[in-house]
Amino acid sequence: MRHESNGFTLVELMVTISVLLVLAVLAVPQMAPFLQRQRLKNATMDLASSVVLARSEAIKRNGPVYVVANGSDWSKGWTVSSAATVSTASTIRAQSALDGLSISETGGNTSFNFGGDGRMSGTGLSFSVQPTVTSRGQQPLCVAVGATGRVQTTKGACS
Repeated sequence: MRHESNGFTLVELMVTISVLLVLAVLAVPQMAPFLQRQRLKNATMDLASSVVLARSEAIKRNGPVYVVANGSDWSKGWTVSSAATVSTASTIRAQSALDGLSISETGGNTSFNFGGDGRMSGTGLSFSVQPTVTSRGQQPLCVAVGATGRVQTTKGACS
């Protein structure tokens, strides 16, 4: 007479758990650089989308729209608003601080604006976005903003 079982034995369960633990131990160290790259890409997309928003709002309002770093440091976030000083402005978008990243404008600018014609009031800007703790093979990203408002993201340091 044969006895059917309707489940797993304890040995089968322990072997399955052991295999899953080995795979997890191998995968976890590879996740940190991946997450750091994603955080870096997301920061550049946030910055680029804020520039595009500021330009389009300036055209829509037919007046200046400002992008201002929080506390004179782009890493602490920025604000897109209708005036140069946040206290007198209507805020269009506020970006909070980005942890683990360093964002700096190569010329040291802490603000810029677009006029009602959609052009930047000055020459273009370049932002260097890099992790505060660099892992092996991690390159900074450069977000270049032209005087016309065109945004381009490239790998490597800004030139």
